[in-house]
Amino acid sequence: MSKTKINAKAIKANRKRIFKIDAEVMTNKANAYISRSMIEENRLMILSNYSAAFLGNRQLANSNTDEVFENRKTILDNYNAQNDVEENYINAQKNKAALDFLKHRSALNTSVLKISEEMATINAKLIAINKKIMDANQLIVDFNSKQIAENKSLINGSLNPKKANPASNAKIIKGNSSNMKQLEKNVKNNRKMMTDLISKSQKNADDLMSNKSQIKQRRNSALANRAKILANKSLIKF
Repeated sequence: MSKTKINAKAIKANRKRIFKIDAEVMTNKANAYISRSMIEENRLMILSNYSAAFLGNRQLANSNTDEVFENRKTILDNYNAQNDVEENYINAQKNKAALDFLKHRSALNTSVLKISEEMATINAKLIAINKKIMDANQLIVDFNSKQIAENKSLINGSLNPKKANPASNAKIIKGNSSNMKQLEKNVKNNRKMMTDLISKSQKNADDLMSNKSQIKQRRNSALANRAKILANKSLIKF
């Protein structure tokens, strides 16, 4: 078999192989968009849960705390001490209530600061991720610029099949085969990464839905506490 026929056979085999790789790459592309969509949905749900927990439930619970200690202060202020011992007891109880509130507030401050530290770290990571997105966009621009220049070169005369020979064609075919081997390996790695990412995103979605349910339950608990606070307030004698 002549070198030209061998090259033609190799080119046909490569075309079939490229067609298969194309299908795999496009499948990965579709899955990449699916995973990105899931991640974006999760991110928006995280923000929704954060808003509900921190701006909603937390403010309601803090408001309840303020009213609980307002009731406590009113109860103690309204007690008519009959002697110095009773007065000391009432004043000590006032100090205890103040310390209970301040201890609780200080612990919450610690919690808020730790959460804020974690959020600051996450923000730094998001900034770094955004930089990677920008770098990836630049890769696309650079690739397009290179291909535009190559098209222009072909238009201007670098495309000259008349200068081709079996040896030069074989070299191109060999290079294509090498590129396909590397590409197939990358496609396989991407597919595994994609499967893991979608699985992780689904687990995150399930966890977020569980969080949303807990947020609702804790809101109901805070509302139940508020009803008890109001009931206590109605029992205070002046």
